Amino acid sequence: MSKFIEAIKKNREDIIKPVGVLLAICIIIPLALSVTNKVTAKKIAELENENSKKNMQSLVSADDFEKCSDGGIEYYTAIKGGDTAAYIFTESAKGYGGDVSVMTAVKPDGTVAGVAMLDVSGETPGLGQNAAKESFYSQYAGLKKGVSLLKNGAKAENNEVDAVTGATITSTAVTRAVNAALDDYEKVKGATVGEE
Repeated sequence: MSKFIEAIKKNREDIIKPVGVLLAICIIIPLALSVTNKVTAKKIAELENENSKKNMQSLVSADDFEKCSDGGIEYYTAIKGGDTAAYIFTESAKGYGGDVSVMTAVKPDGTVAGVAMLDVSGETPGLGQNAAKESFYSQYAGLKKGVSLLKNGAKAENNEVDAVTGATITSTAVTRAVNAALDDYEKVKGATVGEE
């Protein structure tokens, strides 16, 4: 034991310096990250809001987009000329490689005005990520609650869309997200009947 204590005393500087450096790193890095977060949080929120507004404008022509919340459902109401042009919902569903995020605009009559793919980055490149192509997501326009997904031969008049070839799981996730938005529309519309 005394040899151990003597060795520590002898090599004290070799032990204390690295421990001090590690301790300083453990304090400085989290502090720097915290300060960076505080400095950039407002700018990140502004960029997210701006991107969200661009996506909404691509779905429906409106003068303003009012953020709303009803029964735990958060959505935007697109206002055009003082009237409600659409209700806009953002939903996610589990795809092949992660969550697929979809923005859906629903007209006051309950039909889809348009769909924007917000995030399919976790899906397989060249397959699932093809859900972000307009040739796929544009199929949802004009459909109503209960959209069905087929592998081939879908008919819009039957409320159906064709799946992306080789990406049925991703296509199913997008369809679930659109149907969830249509369900939310019904809940919100039921709460706002007579207010328009």
